[in-house]
Amino acid sequence: MGSKERFHWQSHNVKQSGVDDMVLLPQITEDAIVSNLRKRFMDDYIFTYIGSVLISVNPFKQMPYFTDREIDLYQGAAQYENPPHIYALTDNMYRNMLIDCENQCVIISGESGAGKTVAAKYIMGYIS
Repeated sequence: MGSKERFHWQSHNVKQSGVDDMVLLPQITEDAIVSNLRKRFMDDYIFTYIGSVLISVNPFKQMPYFTDREIDLYQGAAQYENPPHIYALTDNMYRNMLIDCENQCVIISGESGAGKTVAAKYIMGYIS
């Protein structure tokens, strides 16, 4: 399966779309982070890592990548095997819970209307 088929909702032009993980930015400054998030947002990349932290930007529109296809893609995959996604974070958390036999926690923060409730629904939908 080619990457175009696997990641039907992801652009392949990294130079224009920014980086998946902002620890890879040449300089980690406020301007570089904002610029990277803006580039990704303009190309409908709403998820970006900064190390193990997932940043999600509310697109204020329906996005095509919350289907069973994405669940299958992220289930059991290593965190960096696929593009950043809330399902990657959720799967990693779930596997850590099973392996470590310890409770896990996801902190969802943001301003009113940022999509916190929607993110929580996707997390709960993935594990249920």
